[in-house]
Amino acid sequence: MLNTIIHGDCRDVMKDMPDECIDLIFTSPPYAQRRASTYGGVDEDKYVGWFVKIAEQIRRILKPTGSFFLNIKPHTEVGERSLYVFDLVLALRREVGLLFVDEFCWVKNAYPGDLKGRFKNGFEPIYHFTIRSPEEIKFNPTACGTTIKESSIARSYRKQCGKPKSGSNMAGMNTTNIQYLEIARPSNVVEINNVSNQFSDKQLHPATFPEKLVEFFVKSFSDEGDVVLDPFIGSGTTALACMKTRRNYIGIEKEPKYVDIARAIISGGKYEESEENEPISYNLFVNLG
Repeated sequence: MLNTIIHGDCRDVMKDMPDECIDLIFTSPPYAQRRASTYGGVDEDKYVGWFVKIAEQIRRILKPTGSFFLNIKPHTEVGERSLYVFDLVLALRREVGLLFVDEFCWVKNAYPGDLKGRFKNGFEPIYHFTIRSPEEIKFNPTACGTTIKESSIARSYRKQCGKPKSGSNMAGMNTTNIQYLEIARPSNVVEINNVSNQFSDKQLHPATFPEKLVEFFVKSFSDEGDVVLDPFIGSGTTALACMKTRRNYIGIEKEPKYVDIARAIISGGKYEESEENEPISYNLFVNLG
């Protein structure tokens, strides 16, 4: 059942997955009241209840050492930014019981526009959730790091501010013996442009993100051979990133057209119109994990 794109609704597919079988989940679900012509759309006032049911399955199938990354940004309505995403983040913590570890800022190329009262949209948030404390999850802090600059090494010799009493473990200055390291950790600001080829089959999907974005999180929070799930895999970007980083993938997609597109992209072929896909028999998950 590994390394496959499943045609089906993730709410049904995940129910047949065994407990604690997934190492990492990365996804960008349909946004509220967006892509209605493709996915039917979910009303803003019903979105949290809709996604909480999905998140309950995510919590069940995620391993204790695993991480769940959610890419979603609220839309604007009559000039005001919607609040449903903030309500969702609170619900995932308070109702589902996921731990809210961090919020990443994905900085991307901003599209031109002449908006009243606001600038071009140049970032999207990615929310990081876990089941256990961050000290217990898989974490490869230098997997996407950069070579430490000499100036940074010099700063490491300055007087430290000491360990904070709050228990955050974040001192005013670096308390690590940085002079013994070669690679610096990245920050939670991830700069990756969403550059795509207009002739690629990926353009047949209305909402895509770059492979390097998925690679950043997969490499940093999982190991080679681990199982990565994308419940809304769309054109298959998460699968491609897993293939490049030697991870196993499982993708779920509701729309048959995008199942075909993802499968074509992953196989290196070209998408061609076909008959509607039949849902996969979920009992094959019995061997997963």
